[in-house]
Amino acid sequence: MTATAVDPDILRSLIEAAISGRENVSASLHWPDPVYLSLRRKGRKLSERWRDEGDLYALFGALRREACFGDADAIELCLTHSYRLVPPHKISKVFANTHRGIRGIELCIGEQTERHGPTALIAGNRNFRGVIKDFADNVKIPEAGPDSIYGHIKSFAAFQFLIRLRPKVEVIPMFRGGRIVEPEEITADAMADMIKTMSRWMFRNVADDGRMTYKYWPSRGEEATSNNTIRQFMATLCLIRLAGRSGSAKDLKAAERNLDYNLEKFFRVDGDAGVIEYEGKAKLGAAALAALAILELPDETSRRGETLDLLSKGVACLWCEGGSFRTFHKPAEQNDNQNFYPGEALLFWAGLYARTKDSGLLDKFMQSFGYYRDWHRNNRNPAFIPWHTQAYVLLYAQTGNPELKDFIFEMNDWLLSLQQWGNAPYGDLRGRFYDPRHPEYGPPHASSTGVYMEGLADAYRLALDVGDQARAKSYQEALRRGLRSIRQLQFIDDMDMYYIQKRRPVEGAVRTETYNNEIRVDNVQHPLMALLKLDALKEGLSGFAAASKRR
Repeated sequence: MTATAVDPDILRSLIEAAISGRENVSASLHWPDPVYLSLRRKGRKLSERWRDEGDLYALFGALRREACFGDADAIELCLTHSYRLVPPHKISKVFANTHRGIRGIELCIGEQTERHGPTALIAGNRNFRGVIKDFADNVKIPEAGPDSIYGHIKSFAAFQFLIRLRPKVEVIPMFRGGRIVEPEEITADAMADMIKTMSRWMFRNVADDGRMTYKYWPSRGEEATSNNTIRQFMATLCLIRLAGRSGSAKDLKAAERNLDYNLEKFFRVDGDAGVIEYEGKAKLGAAALAALAILELPDETSRRGETLDLLSKGVACLWCEGGSFRTFHKPAEQNDNQNFYPGEALLFWAGLYARTKDSGLLDKFMQSFGYYRDWHRNNRNPAFIPWHTQAYVLLYAQTGNPELKDFIFEMNDWLLSLQQWGNAPYGDLRGRFYDPRHPEYGPPHASSTGVYMEGLADAYRLALDVGDQARAKSYQEALRRGLRSIRQLQFIDDMDMYYIQKRRPVEGAVRTETYNNEIRVDNVQHPLMALLKLDALKEGLSGFAAASKRR
């Protein structure tokens, strides 16, 4: 057996023979490098071991003799190979986040050695930097003194397998602790399943009192205590749209329960304006999205009408002559996040104008459009694009102003250049929006890909409406590639969750990256809202999927 080929069928035969106690094995395999084995039951790790090398039949036989083997339903196996010394000046590059779950790490000082396999890093949601720091903190310096110390750091690769033991032995090759979702898997049925499973996660995470889970750590099985009001009200808006799509009174009740919880916790009256305040900060974007959520409710003119009016005043009082927005009520001197909050405010204004046809509001909107068009051209940043795209598409539907259309296409044409596909370092990273040449644009993140897709879905519909087939083709391709990325990050089945003990809070959710399983509500909300827009197209999901094949 070499490090170039590992036949799952041979492994299955060896495991079946070993666990049954058969000794007349026709062929056994000696693995020349360290082997990692872990027994699991319903995600829980029962035991783990490293063997420096050995006969695989004998290793599986030893595993069978462990006391906990009878309780196990799966084996996590890494057959490691290609060990390489890593000099200090290359540590950051060799152990970049991109390689988590692909490479393992071996650390040695004196006689003390630690080895962390790729799948263990994924299952524990650990990064290389943390592993190195923990080893350095815990290592014991030999009494002979520093001059006698020798050590090294090595990287290594591994063939990864999930071995199901019940109801029969099944050997499944893994890549980064999972599998690669291929582009052709993004069918109409797959998109419909994404809507269904992500919607279920959203509603399942609304508590009886209306609180929505903000962040969850699957490896720990714990919810984070942090929060973010903008993301909370984006989730509320998503619930409201889901309820509108389903027509379910139960769904609407859950959405309203969540809205009322958020308003009770965060809504405040400051003078004659309504604000959304959390931990001493009141942001323009939070007020705008809270107002938009109320605006999209079927009963927005009833008991929440006064709250909507106050929030609307809260947004308006941050608008400045010339078209710019100040971005914070509190602290008043803070004025950053210009790539985010003004676009969120304009999205609310576009929705409000569609309802009121207020000419004064339209005039202010167009002043802001002119101001931020110039601002963006001088400060290109992808974070700006989805919010302004959604706002301008909505207003274009009301006014037909060609300047709005032209800028929508200008922004999104540029955005496409940031999507990774053929240049992605690994196949499971294809479709995400990330440019390593521009770290100032932020790290790769499911929520970023998701929100860019929200804007692109609107730009795609606009391109179809105006008969711009070339752009429609480009945007459709980018959306489908983005959906591949999101499907890659979604917790779908037993393979995705083989190391998860508490599966109910996880199933259907979207992790932050292939190598970071942290769940955040906007990881789910943004791509789900993009999917809802595609589903609402005249052509529907089936037409969208078919169009990609025709084009």
